[in-house]
Amino acid sequence: MKDMQGGRCGPHLYLLSSDCYEDLRQLQDMLTLMAHITYNEDNAENGNGVMTIGRAELYFIFEAINARLDEVLERLSDENWMAAGSRAWQ
Repeated sequence: MKDMQGGRCGPHLYLLSSDCYEDLRQLQDMLTLMAHITYNEDNAENGNGVMTIGRAELYFIFEAINARLDEVLERLSDENWMAAGSRAWQ
């Protein structure tokens, strides 16, 4: 994380905007859906515990999640930097 007011780890309290919160909830929903897809009860009951996915596909899935998380965290950092500069959060 970038050096910010409040120390190397940034301020001790982050204010989360409703947009950032909604984006994080969407990412949580995406991860939950992926978990359900990887363990489908129908496949488990039929003894089919193997799922085939290519390494490249898996890479792109994780990169997409990482990119979305990075966007949300960067926006969160920017919003809190602005709030810290205006002293609105103190």
